[in-house]
Amino acid sequence: MKQKLRAFFSGRNGMDSLSVTISWVSVIVLLISMFVGVAWLQMLLYLAALAGIVYAYFRAFSRNVGKRQAENLAFRAETGLIRQRWQQRKTHKFYHCPKCRTILRVPKGKGKISITCRCCGEKFIRKT
Repeated sequence: MKQKLRAFFSGRNGMDSLSVTISWVSVIVLLISMFVGVAWLQMLLYLAALAGIVYAYFRAFSRNVGKRQAENLAFRAETGLIRQRWQQRKTHKFYHCPKCRTILRVPKGKGKISITCRCCGEKFIRKT
């Protein structure tokens, strides 16, 4: 049985991070649809969740590996900053420069510090 399953999945994309994310979002939307009282909205959410699950499995079973990897690479590039900030949330604080809106990362637990923007040179004081 293992060999048949392995042979079936050879040359296919499999579950990458985009497919997993689509699956989880679809399950969450499906759970939300169970608690909605409006019938037409419940049906709309149910169909959206079903479409998401079908698309995730389409991506997993796709033999066009190059195109699926390009889609996954674009997804990971878009969500990279969010993942990076989430991983560093316990050790660093993130602030926007008041002048140019550049995101600046400073270590937590240093008290009030003067932050200098690396792009425009603006100085401002924040608590870390």
